Amino acid sequence: MKTLRFHVLALMAFLALGGVAQAGSLTLAWDASSDPAVYGYRLYWGTLPGQYTSSLDVRSATSVTVPNLVDGRAYYFVVRAYNSLNTESAPSIEVSRRIGVPQAVVADFDGDFRSDVTIYRPSNGGWYFLRSGTNFAGGAGYTWGGAGDQPVPGDYDGDSRIDIAIYRPATGHWFILLSTTSYTQARTYQWGTAGDTPVAGDYDGDGKTDLAVYRASTGGWYVLRSSSNFTAGAGYTWGGAGDVPVAGDFDGDGRTDITVFRPTGGYWFTRMSTSEFTTQKTMQWGGFGDKPVASDYDGDGKTDVAIFRPSNGLWSFLKSSSGSTSSTDVIWGVATDQPMPGDFDGDGRTDLVVFRPGTAHWFIRTSTSNYSSWLTYQWGSTGDLPIVTGR
Repeated sequence: MKTLRFHVLALMAFLALGGVAQAGSLTLAWDASSDPAVYGYRLYWGTLPGQYTSSLDVRSATSVTVPNLVDGRAYYFVVRAYNSLNTESAPSIEVSRRIGVPQAVVADFDGDFRSDVTIYRPSNGGWYFLRSGTNFAGGAGYTWGGAGDQPVPGDYDGDSRIDIAIYRPATGHWFILLSTTSYTQARTYQWGTAGDTPVAGDYDGDGKTDLAVYRASTGGWYVLRSSSNFTAGAGYTWGGAGDVPVAGDFDGDGRTDITVFRPTGGYWFTRMSTSEFTTQKTMQWGGFGDKPVASDYDGDGKTDVAIFRPSNGLWSFLKSSSGSTSSTDVIWGVATDQPMPGDFDGDGRTDLVVFRPGTAHWFIRTSTSNYSSWLTYQWGSTGDLPIVTGR
């Protein structure tokens, strides 16, 4: 199990957030301050963003396990340093976690909480992994799908490993090869119609990926919930022609929110899962020609609004840890590259990754280096599709 790690603003360096919370408890840790005036730390938490109803004085400790938390419930945490006069610092960034619910890392097929370099070959239905568990030195391959199928990997069985799955647009069928059976057994569901776009995500917060489609003609979102053993669905209307559906947990409650990106104005429209999809949030970030690459770049457990601009290779993300008031811009890629954000270094923050179709090279700029260093792998061939979307 990994530990949630975070920083006290202006006092400590940000590290990583990630891993699986144990049932009923959660361990959090932070770096000790170098300020000699710091006497101790207090942890604050609650079940809504920005609202903290409980606290714990841990004195000089820099880690603590919080017990007696409710399984299945999302919690939000901040830490403050204090001095001998009991004066507190500003709060750290807020981190969040749903307790007792597994959380897979995108494209993590080998279960080490790092994304694997993965491609899907439509010509023969081949899935080929360069596994992070071998330090990207050993591969594996499976055959699942064919021409016209869309890869929709996700953790449909809730074991914190990504399952091999494809969506067949012609019939709306989902074919899922389960990681719990070492990819030897499958499930099949029919959910969707011709013209729908698959937007798999964990909308019900049970730690398993739900089947979901977006219907551009009506703006309809249709979710088949894993918590009902894929027998009960729900429908919502959000978006319209030209909008791009985006699956992400923007409010940090461990459930996927319903979001569309509108390229014409660079607007992001989100219906929040914390309100059972009854309230909305609107942000402007990006513009025409930009590709949405929303993910958790700052490691606070919330999806950040982010775009990739093919015209100049710009990655630009609006950090949720700052209340979406500050951003980071990095140039990485060229016009023909495909952006594939994932956590390849396992620090709980999203790395900047592009796949270059012409040579099948992966260029990974790592968050552990604050995007100053990178890794390069050649994996795939002409016509292959890169895979990094998951949970």
